[in-house]
Amino acid sequence: MTQAIVTMLLATLTMGATAQTENPRGIYKMTTLTGKVGEVKAPFEQYKICTDSVTLMVSEQGNRFSISDNDHQVFNYTGEQPKSEGDKSPLIYDSNSEQFKLKWWSTYPNHIHFPNNDWCTEKYESGKYTEMSKAFFNALTGTAEVAANNPLTGTWRFIGYVDELRDVKKELPKLHEKYPTSRYFNSFMVFTPQDLTTVFCRGGGVDKIEFDGKKAYKSAGKTYQIKWLSKNRVAIEDRVDFRTDWMILERVTDGSTPLSHIASQYVGNRR
Repeated sequence: MTQAIVTMLLATLTMGATAQTENPRGIYKMTTLTGKVGEVKAPFEQYKICTDSVTLMVSEQGNRFSISDNDHQVFNYTGEQPKSEGDKSPLIYDSNSEQFKLKWWSTYPNHIHFPNNDWCTEKYESGKYTEMSKAFFNALTGTAEVAANNPLTGTWRFIGYVDELRDVKKELPKLHEKYPTSRYFNSFMVFTPQDLTTVFCRGGGVDKIEFDGKKAYKSAGKTYQIKWLSKNRVAIEDRVDFRTDWMILERVTDGSTPLSHIASQYVGNRR
């Protein structure tokens, strides 16, 4: 039930909603921060994914991304003023589908930007991405570009490893049985003509990719061989030192997005 609800709510993120609303909903990038030294351009790459069920924070460092439930609340409009002098609850205002402001009470004693025992204000705007973050969020929301001439492009669920490819038929039932409690649960690999994006609950990364036909690709200077087990299942060679394992990927065909799965995990963990 939780999965279905979150999937429905997150579907609006890919539709480019333009309706004005008091509750921020969508993907927003921090553009300014007002704190210890006044208003400055956002000193770090930070995003908020705002839905009706959860607010997730995404931090970008180079081509690596981290995802967290940093705010522990759904962002709904509150107005700019606290309810009382002693109320230090976060405030959401000037908010619609295009922007919002987050005012929160900072208790950082020695931070370069955040004040100590005072309000800090962050402004967020939609439609603002770096090159890498655009690829990452496209992969998260299932809007990544695909190539008709290469069947590997698309979204794949990473279900685990097998040691020997000849044993894959015997190992597949075990992988599926262990998957919901494995460390690979809700891990994805999204291939586009230009990028390979890895996505998992706590974050992921974007790497440039070069295809060598349909049976191999190169990423970060390393070539990976592909064995097609069926139309929607592949094994990808992963060589580490003198050992070779095979990553088993299964194509996502039900229309769900990595973000819907990740968000449902955070919602479920709160219960």
